[in-house]
Amino acid sequence: QMSKSTGNFLTLTQAVDKFSADGMRLALADAGDTVEDANFVEAMADAGILRLYTWVEWVKEMIANRDSLRSGPANTFNDRVFASEMSAGIMKTEQNYEK
Repeated sequence: QMSKSTGNFLTLTQAVDKFSADGMRLALADAGDTVEDANFVEAMADAGILRLYTWVEWVKEMIANRDSLRSGPANTFNDRVFASEMSAGIMKTEQNYEK
């Protein structure tokens, strides 16, 4: 629980300065999804920032080495399964947005 008297209180500006907006979004998304009070955990914000950094570095590596990635027609069984799953996900997303 955050409170000024216990010293673990952060304003929104302080939290964004400390964890970044993305780190805050991830921590707040994990803070709770029930009717109970949200439980903001600083370790989750730190872990979120680390995951984002790791992902960005992986994307940079993939872009730098894109010539070594597979090219040509995507017609293997795995390619068709992937395309089918993506299409199903897109359709579900569209249906949920329409609701």
